Amino acid sequence: MSPVDWLIVASYVAVAFLIGVIFARRASKGTTDFFIAGRSLPWFVAGTSMVATTYSSDTPIFVAAMVRDQGIYANWLWWSWIIGVMVSAFFFAPLWRRSQCVTEIEFLRRRYLPTKSMATLRVFRAFYDGLFFNCVVMASVTLAMSKLLAVVLGLPADHTLGVPMVGPVPTVVLLLAGLGVVAVIYTSLSGLYGVVYTDLIQFALAMIGAVALAVMVHHDLSDSGGFAANLRNAVGEDSHALNFFPAIGANLETATFVILITFGWWIHAPGTGYMVQRTLATRSERDAVLSVYWYAFCHFVLRSWPWIVVGVASLIYIPTLVDSELSYPHMIEHVLPVGLKGVMVASILAAFMSTLDTHMNWGSSYLINDVYKPYLVSHGSDRHYVYAARICMLMITLLAVLLATALTGVLAAVKYLAVMVSGAAFPLIARWYWWRINVWSELSAMISSLIVGNALLFLVPDHVGQDWFAVRLMINTLVGTTVTVVVALATSTSGPSAHVIEFYEKMRIPGRGWETVRRQGRFEKTSFSWKASMVCCIASSALLVSLLLGTGYLIFADWIRFFAMLAVAVVSVMLVFRHLPSVLSQVRRSDHGSDAI
Repeated sequence: MSPVDWLIVASYVAVAFLIGVIFARRASKGTTDFFIAGRSLPWFVAGTSMVATTYSSDTPIFVAAMVRDQGIYANWLWWSWIIGVMVSAFFFAPLWRRSQCVTEIEFLRRRYLPTKSMATLRVFRAFYDGLFFNCVVMASVTLAMSKLLAVVLGLPADHTLGVPMVGPVPTVVLLLAGLGVVAVIYTSLSGLYGVVYTDLIQFALAMIGAVALAVMVHHDLSDSGGFAANLRNAVGEDSHALNFFPAIGANLETATFVILITFGWWIHAPGTGYMVQRTLATRSERDAVLSVYWYAFCHFVLRSWPWIVVGVASLIYIPTLVDSELSYPHMIEHVLPVGLKGVMVASILAAFMSTLDTHMNWGSSYLINDVYKPYLVSHGSDRHYVYAARICMLMITLLAVLLATALTGVLAAVKYLAVMVSGAAFPLIARWYWWRINVWSELSAMISSLIVGNALLFLVPDHVGQDWFAVRLMINTLVGTTVTVVVALATSTSGPSAHVIEFYEKMRIPGRGWETVRRQGRFEKTSFSWKASMVCCIASSALLVSLLLGTGYLIFADWIRFFAMLAVAVVSVMLVFRHLPSVLSQVRRSDHGSDAI
């Protein structure tokens, strides 16, 4: 990297630190301001922050690696989430905002009777999500960043620097530690305010860098015969790299695709940690719905193809590369000129810090709001809890950096986490729409998910050329669902409790799953247009898929399929515009008159 590139990188770090200083005073008012920005975020800020968080340093690396190893169709690993995110937008986002919680786990106190078993579940979830899950994600992005820096900076794997009183330390580790310190400082100063507003800059930088790299690669290959011709010359006529779908047949690839479309999106339907946090931080239920919708568009449509184009092109530029997860950083080093390389590295750096700051804030919110505050120090001042959160952030970051040294691959960590959480997907969905779901059904599903998920690593192992990840995910999902239903029916035989009735009175959730509660409490049926919401959900999913695939067909000049996707997109837009006003009319546009639980 040249001095110009380093100047661009340093400028981003300085701006991120400055934002932390600007919002420090506002974030210090209390935990509501520190963890959910005082519920002040408009939909486009919250949605952009969601996608910036998922635009981490590991994402382009594992997407390019999947394309290189399997083909474009491998991206259905995360494209299948479109269904879940759209379900989240229309059926869960407004409910989260209505709950008035500070964290996702605080919802347990609102939903379930405050017993020792509820406290056990709350503490278990806080440590499981806030520490274990969180640290694995942070370690994954740290590992990805170390791979990228090693290539871009031209550092050998064994390159070290001497540290006083410590001795030789890998140079990449020192660089990542420095970046982590900067992220800890500005995040601990400004809380979620600093996170979301640095996210806006990060997403803009990330898209500029990724699009610039993809455009330069595409232009270069177009001038020399196009993608298909160059790909055939590099890897042979039998390459499946440009296939959008697996070859249909009695094979593992087809089974994986079907399983992902059927089960892969469940865990994303009720909202995941960072999505829920941003949803809780929005100004209103309407903003919550629109924030998730905007996130889905940016996440799947805008950012997919720059990475995929580079992943495919890496087969042409560097066909003999052994570690596929190094393909994206090698393409940055190989293709980009001075200046643009600095923008790209700054964008990946921003992506790394954006994910890091979100998970620091989100993880500490669980540990402070759901363990430390209710069960350890219940009468501290707001400033005390903010200070404790800052200490917690530092501890989480240190644990993540240590864990990063034990990980062997980025994609492996992503798949491992997906299997581990899949068994707990059903109770997280059903607890909103079925009164019988209780503490025991949710706790048993989580425990079984951990046990079964880890056991399947040995019972259904991968083999050379065969990845059984999706099969493990399906089995764990079905086991977790069965455990949830059996335990719910066995432990909720005495009818709805007063606490459940009170919860329904505040939330007024529609659906037949609450019919017993409505009869017992003599409540009127909740006005809700299931038809409008379902049509919007299905049409929006079709819209995103058609825009996603249509963009790919356009890039690779497959005109027949492009116009077919365009026709699907037009019909889907008409359906969404027809029914979306009815959906938005059902949710609150402001907090005036809302009932906090």
